Amino acid sequence: MNSYFSENYNKLKYPKVDEETSGLRNAQLGAIHSISSFFTLNKTKAAVVVMPTGSGKTAVLMMTPYALEASKVLVITPSKLVRSQVSGEYSTLKTLTKVNVLPENIKRPKVFEMKSLYKEDHGNQIKNSDVIVATPQVGLSISRVENIRNKFDLVLIDEAHHVPAKTWTEILENINEAKHVLFTATPFRMDNKTIKGVFVYNYPLSQAYKDGIFGEIQYIPIPNAKNKDYLIAKKAESIFLLDREKGYEHFLMVRASSKDRAKELQELYNSETILNLQRVDSSMSSKTVYKIIDTLREKELDGIICVDMLGEGFDFPNLKIAAIHDPHKSLANTLQFIGRFARTNAENIDVAKFIAMNDEELVIENKALYKSDAIWQEIIIDLSENKINREEIEKEYIGEYSIDKNEQIDPDLNLSLHTIRPNCHAKLYKVVHFKNYIRSTISPHCGTSNYWRSNLSNLI
Repeated sequence: MNSYFSENYNKLKYPKVDEETSGLRNAQLGAIHSISSFFTLNKTKAAVVVMPTGSGKTAVLMMTPYALEASKVLVITPSKLVRSQVSGEYSTLKTLTKVNVLPENIKRPKVFEMKSLYKEDHGNQIKNSDVIVATPQVGLSISRVENIRNKFDLVLIDEAHHVPAKTWTEILENINEAKHVLFTATPFRMDNKTIKGVFVYNYPLSQAYKDGIFGEIQYIPIPNAKNKDYLIAKKAESIFLLDREKGYEHFLMVRASSKDRAKELQELYNSETILNLQRVDSSMSSKTVYKIIDTLREKELDGIICVDMLGEGFDFPNLKIAAIHDPHKSLANTLQFIGRFARTNAENIDVAKFIAMNDEELVIENKALYKSDAIWQEIIIDLSENKINREEIEKEYIGEYSIDKNEQIDPDLNLSLHTIRPNCHAKLYKVVHFKNYIRSTISPHCGTSNYWRSNLSNLI
């Protein structure tokens, strides 16, 4: 019996967007064709797709089961909010029908948004569903049940830079017979752990800018002063009101570093500005969060105050003003954050504006981002592409090396070459009969734990 996705494979279309008709952007076309071609030759390797925030990653994620004629799909999302969004997208096929990828009259897939850890009574729901959408902990509980995990032939990971984390990695290892596709805008982590997989498509931020997907961004510096929060708040208020006077439907996000800071800032904005803002944080119930988000989408608020809850997967292109009271200190988080505001898929919007205090000590990837003369448009594109290119080159080089499990010195040590960063220097030795030498000499005297042999050159 054919699966739902296999039966509807021939209904999948690849229209290209133009001025008169809806369709797929260049990034989406490139990504879905790259995924399809990759799995004609690779059945066991994971595919990594790199697409900047706002370039249409969700549509590609939704097309993938149709393109690969999947039987049953597990989608892992980074948060409950994104889980709800993805479940809704699969249930309605709103995005894919809107851009003419699928016909309006197509039968919708059966979707199970799994909100709690696996229990036996979930078995029938999983069996009768085409798509199961879950957060990492719930997905892990599914992957630990053998007769359930074997039902999946495709695993899709949204925001894949989380994959090296223990939970995400175990999910992929447990469901190792399925195809894996990992989607991310930032394929790197602060802990230098590798995202296991092959980069099958990398749509650069500079191209997104040329294609009009990544919009103009402007940094508005506040002079260094003691009353930092007050000055940022008042500047945010004045810019918001000015943009509204110009006819732009812009909304504000106030960024805090913690829930306590968010509460402090809420009191500040309530007392010192006329802005109607609501706070969102992880201590609130999902029902409360969704209600606030709906109020924002209905444009009954001027903006929101949050920590990182809306950093990944949240799509509201009218968010165009950011009051950064507590900046991110990692490139991945900074790019994700900026990407939320650089979207261009809405009417009556203008340049994205970021308000922050001058802080020349805050350096990201050796760049002083929060300086008064910082040209963000150039810096952000350079930072993103340089980091991703380095990651891709390193991954390709490290991929040349492998460990012979039978010769492994410490088989219990789960170590990746990607994580090794010598503090000072490394010494290279040319030796004969290295296999015997490493066992008899290096291991007992130098404490060597493992060694990797290059498959392409005479290197260890």
